[in-house]
Amino acid sequence: MINLYREMNRRRLKSKMLLQVHDELIFEVPEEEGEEMLKLVPEIMSTALELSVPLKVDIKTGNNWGEME
Repeated sequence: MINLYREMNRRRLKSKMLLQVHDELIFEVPEEEGEEMLKLVPEIMSTALELSVPLKVDIKTGNNWGEME
C-alpha cells in the first residue's frame, strides 16, 4: 500500500485510498483516472512482495459498495 500511495503521489493523481478492510482496499477515483488506476493498482499490489506463488489482485468498480461489479 505504501508503494501504491507513493506512485499515486508521484503521478499527481487525484484518486484517494479511502479504506482498508481486511485484504481489500477501497478507492475514490475520478472518472478521468479510472483506466490508469485499473492498471496501476494490480501492477503495484501484485508485486508488493516476492512470493513463491503469484499474488492475484481482483478489481471491482461501482458508484458505491452496493453497485460493485
